[in-house]
Amino acid sequence: MSSPGAHEESGSPRVKERRAKRRATLREAERRIPINFSIVGVQKAATSTLYGMLVEHPAVAGGPEKEMRLFIRERLNWEQPKFKRYARASDDPRATLAGDATPAYFFWPHAIERMSRYDPALKLVVTLRDPIERAFSQWSMERTWNPAFPELPEAIDRFAAATIPDSIPDDVPPSRLRKESLFTRGLYGQQLRRGLRFFPREQWLVLDFRDVFARQAETLDRVTDFLGVQRFEDYPPVLHKNQTPSDHAGEPPTVEQVTRLVELYAPDLRELHELSGLDVSGWTTSRVVAGELSVEEFTAALNRKLGLQAG
Repeated sequence: MSSPGAHEESGSPRVKERRAKRRATLREAERRIPINFSIVGVQKAATSTLYGMLVEHPAVAGGPEKEMRLFIRERLNWEQPKFKRYARASDDPRATLAGDATPAYFFWPHAIERMSRYDPALKLVVTLRDPIERAFSQWSMERTWNPAFPELPEAIDRFAAATIPDSIPDDVPPSRLRKESLFTRGLYGQQLRRGLRFFPREQWLVLDFRDVFARQAETLDRVTDFLGVQRFEDYPPVLHKNQTPSDHAGEPPTVEQVTRLVELYAPDLRELHELSGLDVSGWTTSRVVAGELSVEEFTAALNRKLGLQAG
């Protein structure tokens, strides 16, 4: 079945419907606000929750299409791009901001580069999560949409790579890259290093996704301060969207496989901290690296959350 996260090029009915609604709204509106900030990542790290709260602010124009996905559309002519429709409609005179929340941007080859061509002053927000927990959550999503998606141990063996791609491989369709990048998407340090080539550090706001829920008001204050608008007078409720199913069948990953993932992410987490200042010491992968938690305990907790049990 088609997934809500299907790639732009697939033309899924849900994506087409939301895009058609936004464009119809733009045609009918007396006022449009060009996109001036973007939540660029990451998938399964509260991007929907954060965006849903931000559009409750009177200064932020909302709309039917949260993920506009413009910069991951590979069939567009990027030598002569057109940005006229990259905007939100708003009849509210208080609205000065318009945002796009497409969590694939942070990972996608050339997306951030394309965004810098659109607007070098664009402000970028990224919410990050423990990379192994994030990858397992994405696997759960993919497996729910498509029962034929590889079981988790096979996915680790096939898709866990040590570097992010600088381009889309010739033999990999974009739709496949979206699904098979579930582990490389967690290489946040590499992605931020690449992103900083196109936008200076002061145009990035890097958040821990746990703070979206545990420190809602403080986090929203940081975002509105970053975007240059007044803080919320009344904070919107926190809605936990797209939660991970916990009733999967199949073989669980082994301790050895999780150990490989911990070793894969350890140097990247150090780079992330150096580049962003984000404190990742409380993330479970970091606690395993520091010796505060055994990899056996981590593996068991991950498998319990997904409902996976050894046969």
